[in-house]
Amino acid sequence: MAVVGIARAFSAAAGSAAAKGRNRRRPSRAVAIGAVLGLLALNLAVFMLPIDYRVFGAWAYPGVFIVTFIANAAIALPVPYLPIIGQVARTTDNLPLVIVTAALASVLGESVAYAIGRVEKDIFADHPVYLRLQRFVGRPWRASLALFVFAAPPNPLFDVGGIAAGALGIPYGVFFWSVFAARLVRFSILVLGVAALLR
Repeated sequence: MAVVGIARAFSAAAGSAAAKGRNRRRPSRAVAIGAVLGLLALNLAVFMLPIDYRVFGAWAYPGVFIVTFIANAAIALPVPYLPIIGQVARTTDNLPLVIVTAALASVLGESVAYAIGRVEKDIFADHPVYLRLQRFVGRPWRASLALFVFAAPPNPLFDVGGIAAGALGIPYGVFFWSVFAARLVRFSILVLGVAALLR
């Protein structure tokens, strides 16, 4: 619950800071549902593309790194990288390399949001939720646990989590290793699941 609270609080803080002095209409539920369905359709379409990833050979691993890094660095831009990782996993013999490559690229990409949070932390400093969250993540183990739980599942709101971690002054080492461990879990489930089902 605390992790969900962090996401909601920082989402609200970012929204209020960006919308100061302006009135914004919230998107309707139909628009939100349409966006989710569109994103799922895009990912399915990319997964179904008739591409033989075997032809890339060893270059498939740098490809996984690049597309995963871009997808995680591009804040709020839906890049369909998971189906590409799944297809590479389906055609490779080195599953651990796919998992580690994707996890490393993912945490380095998320570091962009973390850096933005560090630079723009003054935006959040006056928000009443900020001090409460600072107390919550004041101990490294709590910050690490929150980041791990928030980063492990496919969660498009984690860009907010990365910005929040930077703004709250969570040490980069704690951020890096917590998110890296979470992404190892995420991509292990994805890669091993796809390999087991589709090989």
